[in-house]
Amino acid sequence: MQALLSASDAIDRVLGKIARLFGWLFIVLVVVICWDVLTRKLGFQIPGFGSTPIQELEWHLHGLLFLPWLGYAYIRNVHVRIDVFTGHKTPRQQAKLEIFGILVFAIPYCLVASYFSFWFAEVSFLQNESSDAPNGLRFRWIMKGCLFLGLVLLDIAVASVLFRKLVMIFGPPDLAARASSPAASH
Repeated sequence: MQALLSASDAIDRVLGKIARLFGWLFIVLVVVICWDVLTRKLGFQIPGFGSTPIQELEWHLHGLLFLPWLGYAYIRNVHVRIDVFTGHKTPRQQAKLEIFGILVFAIPYCLVASYFSFWFAEVSFLQNESSDAPNGLRFRWIMKGCLFLGLVLLDIAVASVLFRKLVMIFGPPDLAARASSPAASH
């Protein structure tokens, strides 16, 4: 049980570092949006790099901000939940429901989504896919590869939460208490 909790702690640390690293892209996104707004208002464009590539860069950056945070949001328990069924249950009952949900829903979904997102990115790479717009961004496979990365990070986060919940249910009291504490998922 200690090994499961240690693995979960290590996964959580890595996901936190990745989330913080990609979080810096928020500053880049703000600069790009401000640049887009200013150039539209002033009518100034860099030759060969007009409004279309800037707008595409904005949605790429949005994706790069969102996708690597999927797993981190899950381990921090800040994802959307419907607590109608779990709000009145004990933490132990909630953990059992979480394990059920992970095994029946999360793992199958994550595996299928990761599998198809890999092929989605690979086909894009092999075709050297670019924007449909004539002056749009090239290398669309990078963004599609980030979709795969985000889903892999979510897969890893699901494993971390599963490990933590298993320790909470089946582990000795000291480890179960550490696995269930809010500070455990950092």
